[in-house]
Amino acid sequence: MTPRAAVIVGFAALLAVAVAVELAARRQDSGVRPLSAALTAAMRSRGGRVVVFGAWLWLGWHFLAR
Repeated sequence: MTPRAAVIVGFAALLAVAVAVELAARRQDSGVRPLSAALTAAMRSRGGRVVVFGAWLWLGWHFLAR
């Protein structure tokens, strides 16, 4: 397996885990908050907005830089 393929598999695995957690959070009896609630809570403070913006920049750099 080439390093590029390993990175793609790693990102696909992270995406699959994120989708699974989101689906689990949407169940009625789940104690896990959905991603939208977590982002809403993060956007209430300036530090949270900086972290969300940094994550957005990181994702854009890694997926759109080519």
